[in-house]
Amino acid sequence: MRPDLREAAVRGHARGTALSLAPPARTPAGAAGERLGGRVGSSVEFMDFRAYAPGDDLRRLDWAAYARTDRLITRLYREEVTPHCDLLVDATASMDLPDAPKAAAVMRVAGLLAGAAEASRWSTRLFALDAPAEGPVGREVPGGNAGLEAWDWPGFAESADRGPGEAKTPTVRGPLRLKRQALRIVVSDLLFEADPEAVAARFADGAAGLTVVQLLCERDADPGGDGFSGDVRLVDAEAGLLREARLDAAALRAYREALRAHTERWVAALGRVDARLVTLIAEDVVAGDAAKTLIERGVLR
Repeated sequence: MRPDLREAAVRGHARGTALSLAPPARTPAGAAGERLGGRVGSSVEFMDFRAYAPGDDLRRLDWAAYARTDRLITRLYREEVTPHCDLLVDATASMDLPDAPKAAAVMRVAGLLAGAAEASRWSTRLFALDAPAEGPVGREVPGGNAGLEAWDWPGFAESADRGPGEAKTPTVRGPLRLKRQALRIVVSDLLFEADPEAVAARFADGAAGLTVVQLLCERDADPGGDGFSGDVRLVDAEAGLLREARLDAAALRAYREALRAHTERWVAALGRVDARLVTLIAEDVVAGDAAKTLIERGVLR
């Protein structure tokens, strides 16, 4: 991992260890552990009664109920699990723009979330979303299921397999095998042309909860505010295509309106799968405390 990215991740992780992940509305499942799950298990936490069935543990029979009703009743207890969180981070070239702290902000947010998961005693895995239009779209990051010092982040790069004009679509298809009934957190700029409903449904499929963190730099959010105006040459960060354009007041208004409509489509699509969108600005993340916004939005606590 690049030294600047590792430093950003370490800073985020240090902040995250003072916080915890907010559990999703649906109780997450996981390996045997110390947190109460939503299914029947072997903890000492009483859950419910049901009629005895052959094969039930005789030690769970409620003999007091049998004395009262002459019926065999089994006491059920809740399972104990280690909740799990899959972190899926967009690793395409648009997340590492020149002269913008976007990549550092990405890794600071990833470190923050991993630190909070560690403090919450959740297991985690880190994935890099490669996101070509076709073929494998991601990789599990080596060391991403261990401590931060073991992370071997592959870097941000455009896909050599993407042809001119092909959209980047960070989805969870292909080789990514995500844990079912786990919390999933996606970090991406979402600046790709794809149906938000279809992509959101893929991310949410089988998850206990889904949060999408949209990370934009100031230039993404408002090119005019970053001094972009007049005749400019635009370079597609991923396809490498050049385009000359005139950025006047009308063009900048159209861009802001298009971004607003795009974000609203994502909010609506995520709402349909009981997920949420949180937008962060990269410059604010590296200069301040992204945890504050994530706490306000119920991602951390």
